[in-house]
Amino acid sequence: MIRVRDLHYRYSDSGPILRGLDFTQAAGESVALLGANGSGKTTFALHLNGILQCQQGEIEVCGIRLQPETLEEVRRKVGFVFQSAENQLFLPTVLEDAMFGLLNQGVPAAQARSLALAILETMHLAEYADRNPFHLSAGEKRRAALAGVLLMEPELLILDEPTTFLDPHGIRELAVMLNRQPISKLIVTHDARFALQTTTRAVFFDKGRILAEGPTPEIIDRFDWL
Repeated sequence: MIRVRDLHYRYSDSGPILRGLDFTQAAGESVALLGANGSGKTTFALHLNGILQCQQGEIEVCGIRLQPETLEEVRRKVGFVFQSAENQLFLPTVLEDAMFGLLNQGVPAAQARSLALAILETMHLAEYADRNPFHLSAGEKRRAALAGVLLMEPELLILDEPTTFLDPHGIRELAVMLNRQPISKLIVTHDARFALQTTTRAVFFDKGRILAEGPTPEIIDRFDWL
């Protein structure tokens, strides 16, 4: 699903952020990226659908070498849910937001509406279909953003700090919904309990390098991450 070799990256106003990362993820696997702020987790994740361009190294996603001419193809296979759900919600209603990607792909409006309503039902958001997404709670916004991404049927789902601003009930509800998705997942998180609920393997980042990886409970215990 993911194969990364010798990935380096630095922002123009900083020193090295990623320092020769090697990483693999199998199809169907759920992996947590753990580590302190600034350790490179999100920067790494943003490379996997080309939001950040590879400066040095090689990236292969879903069997496709990531490069300018393959970027559009890779992005169709990778769904990304950002830390701030409001970055992905911009239309007047929840239903319109959910339909947006399908309509852009040329799906007829009636079919897009039917598919969107079905996934909103799955996400327990059907009653909010005609509501402005900015009037939702943090957990509802997160689920609305996730609904739009899942409608695109990605092979890989990446979530950046998905529990931010969620209360315990919202976190549990999100974990249940993610565990129902039979696709590969990569979850950037500081929430060890959420990682335990949703992933089987964890990778611990430190200063732009992968310091350790293994079963999620072992990595959390090793680094006292609770």
